[in-house]
Amino acid sequence: MQIKIFLLVLAFLCATHLEGQSLLPEKPNILLILTDDQGYHDVSYYGTKDIRTPHIDALRAEGMRLDNFYTNSPVCAPTRASLMSGRYPDRVGVPGLIRSIPDNTWGYLDPKAILLPALLRENGYHTAHVGKWNLGLESPNLPNERGFDHFHGWLEDMMDDYWTHRRHGRNYMRLNEASIEPEGHATDLFTQWSVRLHPFTEGYRGAFFSIPGLQCSPFSGAASGKMA
Repeated sequence: MQIKIFLLVLAFLCATHLEGQSLLPEKPNILLILTDDQGYHDVSYYGTKDIRTPHIDALRAEGMRLDNFYTNSPVCAPTRASLMSGRYPDRVGVPGLIRSIPDNTWGYLDPKAILLPALLRENGYHTAHVGKWNLGLESPNLPNERGFDHFHGWLEDMMDDYWTHRRHGRNYMRLNEASIEPEGHATDLFTQWSVRLHPFTEGYRGAFFSIPGLQCSPFSGAASGKMA
């Protein structure tokens, strides 16, 4: 399933330049949003009574709803590895979570694995990733080294607190490769950084924005109080 989806995206991109003639006036922009650890009914468009997700509901209403679509893994890093590579997570070295504690990490992304942002960048796209990365904490598996022109987010698997932005006392917030100390709730910060991505697309023929969220726990309310 993952390989088929990956190949369909690549085929679509290649089709825009068959025989040197563009079938579309411009390359389409691609916005990929991953909600971390989301349950099947964790959206209000399924009739769930205790959760309201009006913006996600609007995307569903204006787009396509796939009810028979299966994930390759129930946890963060393997899902991201498959999403970015189009392969089963074990095939690219990520059968489990990638963490900062050596005795509790279960994967290492194969540096030779070809990732979607790198392929898109080769085809003239500007690539940006905002939010949680969770595919490597150091070189050669940092976001800017794996195909993203711009990275603004979190490297580790989870935060101990969404306000202080620490994991085991360490800061994994980054702007590209620089360590940063932003103030605010992580969810609000990622939202603000995502909205500001548009200026980065100037001069490019297309844009690929990857915006994966953090896990659902620990529960610490966002300052904005906005709904998804």
